[in-house]
Amino acid sequence: MRVLTSPRFWLPLGFLLVLVSASFIVPAVYPELLEPGPPYLKDDAGKIIADPPYTMEEMKPLGSDKLGRNLFYLLLSGAKYTLLSAMIIALLRMAGGFAFGIVYAFLPDWARQMIKGIGDTFNFIPLAIIAFVLLTPLQLAFEAEAMFSFRFLVIEVFVIAIIVIPSLGLYMGEEMKEYLKNDFVSVSRQIGASKYYIIKRHLRPHFSRHALVMFSEQISQTLYLLIQLGVLHICLGGLKIAEFGIMEHIPEYFSYTNEWAATMSINIQMVFLHTWLVLTPLLFFAISIFCINEVTRFLKEVLLEDNLPVGEAKPISKQTPPSSMFDDPFTFTNRSREESH
Repeated sequence: MRVLTSPRFWLPLGFLLVLVSASFIVPAVYPELLEPGPPYLKDDAGKIIADPPYTMEEMKPLGSDKLGRNLFYLLLSGAKYTLLSAMIIALLRMAGGFAFGIVYAFLPDWARQMIKGIGDTFNFIPLAIIAFVLLTPLQLAFEAEAMFSFRFLVIEVFVIAIIVIPSLGLYMGEEMKEYLKNDFVSVSRQIGASKYYIIKRHLRPHFSRHALVMFSEQISQTLYLLIQLGVLHICLGGLKIAEFGIMEHIPEYFSYTNEWAATMSINIQMVFLHTWLVLTPLLFFAISIFCINEVTRFLKEVLLEDNLPVGEAKPISKQTPPSSMFDDPFTFTNRSREESH
């Protein structure tokens, strides 16, 4: 397939695969890279010149967090939680949306109109607000040590997936309803085709190509949502809070997973003093979203628009058409016999 041989597909996808692979390998081989760094830095004269968080000049390549941990290796370690969770969420959305869309497409008109009206109403509510309302009680339970981090992560993945399934299912259901109006589908129904046969022979093959494009789009949208939830201190795996200060309430946040939104969230209070602590996780998000969008754009061109990438167009055949194409189609086979008469 052209998809499997094009660099436009493999370069961004390969970068993400290397990033996820390194997220597993580097912490396992070099666990000391995630340990807190020195409590302060000294010059040659023994004078203290810096304390955490260190800048990019003081700790290569991207500085450190407030505990002195190297920010680059911290984000590299959290890449597996961020990217794989986004992929699982997108997969759950596609599976749920397709099932919802099939049910919606075969409903009577009055039921579809009612469901569509309810769905359109909830489209005006930002998904980040819905997820925040649903996940805040779980975050409070996690802070009270009533829930483990991994269990909280699994519940978050399902909640973030479920809140999108109705709107995605309505979109897919409308597309399926229009597709079912084709003549060949109507003929199949008239000759006795069951709903299962129509789904298997018509809907599934047609929407399988759309599914790849929509799957990559859902990954990008999930990463956008994780950024918004990170600002609200709702992160994958939860945040632990430690209280500091004597006369005032000064909360400090810590994450077990070190996923990108959590790394941004725990440092967001220092955005004006140490800007790189927030911009660096956002940079990792931006690069990943850019790579996924490039894959989406390429898949859309190849699978939906059926356009060949530049430099991969098939050469136009210059073969001479067979002589039979130039024969007179009205030449009589027994012409000589007729002329003799």
